[in-house]
Amino acid sequence: MKIAFQGIKGAFSEAAIYKHFGQQTGTVGYPNIEDVFETVVTGKVKYGIIPVENSIAGSVSRAYDYFLEKAVYAVAEVYLPIRHYLMGHRGVTLEQIRFALSHPMALHQCEKFLQEHHIKPIPEYDTAGAAKIVAQDGERAKAAIASQLAAVYYDLEILAENIQTTDINMTRFLVIHHKPLDNVENEKTSIAFKTKHHPGALEECLHTLSSNNINLTKIQSRPIPENPWEYVFYADFEGGVDDENVKQGLTQLRQASKYLKILGSYPKGEQ
Repeated sequence: MKIAFQGIKGAFSEAAIYKHFGQQTGTVGYPNIEDVFETVVTGKVKYGIIPVENSIAGSVSRAYDYFLEKAVYAVAEVYLPIRHYLMGHRGVTLEQIRFALSHPMALHQCEKFLQEHHIKPIPEYDTAGAAKIVAQDGERAKAAIASQLAAVYYDLEILAENIQTTDINMTRFLVIHHKPLDNVENEKTSIAFKTKHHPGALEECLHTLSSNNINLTKIQSRPIPENPWEYVFYADFEGGVDDENVKQGLTQLRQASKYLKILGSYPKGEQ
């Protein structure tokens, strides 16, 4: 069994797969998040894993868009601590490094370290990709900021570890499947809904949850590109779709809203 992820070998998404499924799990990387969704929909792979939220950067908006568009379900939640490592060619010292390649967000999260060591950031499309570029490049003044896993894959030497400015850096992933799983302990649910067009419509929708003692843990809005100035709301809450209070709350929400889609019900991930 192979699990799909966005990126190349050594990406943080691949590390999240190993955390949830185990180190012996097969993985396959794809260039884009949409590709991961599509391979799950078509059955090319059984599961995919998608980053949906970072404790510093916030939500991965495009991931939520595809949850709305594609016929998949979230079946598990994974929290991965993000630890950034500076890695370069073997035998190179930290003092020799003048350039650091990585994803723009990783560069931003390590900005203080780079400034202190007078290292110029160079944006690349992802962290593992930056490690691969450095490994293939003969320039010894270049290093990459990536995962510890990437250093192993591309035979790079770690020059500094945990170089992120903020110690608490966590990314939340959702495991996707083409249908809900049976016989699992559903402790959390994700939904998407659109409100009707009248004053207080959002308040009415949220009241259907609070009045049934449903604890909302997240809510955000996203514009609908094909319908200017219209928005869809994404929400997470505690409880599974088989819980009686959740059943009643969702029934009422379906009546109060213009549209409702259950994105998935799944066990809580360990933080």
